[in-house]
Amino acid sequence: MIPILFSVSGFSVSSYGVFLAAGFLYGIFLIWRLARAWDLDQEKVLDLTLVTFVGGLIGARIYFALENPALLSLPQIFLIHKFPGFSFWGAILGGWLTLFLFAKRFKLEFLQAADIASVGLLSGMIFANMGCLLGGCNVGIPSNLFFALYMSGAVGKRIPVQGIEAFLLVLSLRNIWHKATHFHLQGTVVSLSLIYIGIIKLLTEPLRETHRMNYFLALTLVILGIVLFYKVTKRQIVKDLGDFVLMGVEIIKSGEKRKLMLFVFKKNWYNFKVSLWWRVKRIAKLLRRLNVRFSHKTN
Repeated sequence: MIPILFSVSGFSVSSYGVFLAAGFLYGIFLIWRLARAWDLDQEKVLDLTLVTFVGGLIGARIYFALENPALLSLPQIFLIHKFPGFSFWGAILGGWLTLFLFAKRFKLEFLQAADIASVGLLSGMIFANMGCLLGGCNVGIPSNLFFALYMSGAVGKRIPVQGIEAFLLVLSLRNIWHKATHFHLQGTVVSLSLIYIGIIKLLTEPLRETHRMNYFLALTLVILGIVLFYKVTKRQIVKDLGDFVLMGVEIIKSGEKRKLMLFVFKKNWYNFKVSLWWRVKRIAKLLRRLNVRFSHKTN
């Protein structure tokens, strides 16, 4: 769509690079807010975040090189500016391994650090997907549907799976943020985040052009999240499943409850649209002040 997002004084900036940087900064901001709200050492939390981010980048690069041995030789792995490419699953593995190894060194409990990190991960994924949508990476399958778009480097219209995933991640982040800013047991935030990310990946993966092992990895995230959630909350999965079935039966039988659920859904959807619209307007206003000129190339 728009691989070059804007230019300032003749210098061109790529869409993916800008959104990746914006996702990192926004994630850092949310992590800092949580660290302050939880009365943690903000400097240690931010230092651990930077170390984890570097570990995630290294993992993402190595995993991408292993997935694409024909594209990258050993020396080219280090030349990111000439041979770009990262893997989401590599970032997950590298980031969480780094977090596990360094959390104790920064005198932070792993589950508490993981809860904070998961918020930053969700926010970063939102911006990364939007950067991919504009830059043309991880493109969707060919389609003639009304919302299909032309992607940079791809032939024909494609399903904007990156935008769909970003939207679902925004909804997940709103729920996770509410959980993180209220009383919760350590580990519940990261467990729910893993479940949300895994489910979203399972839903969007059929819409992508390439799959590889992504189904298996997404399902693994869901299972890990469920196991961790029931371990830290001490709840019983069988009882929760029974309560869920009973609630569904009551909703089907009761017209009033169906109307109430529909009203709550419409209210939340309206609030989300208004909030998103005002944020977009503020960003557009800021870009105009910076004299940013957008590219109009579509392919």
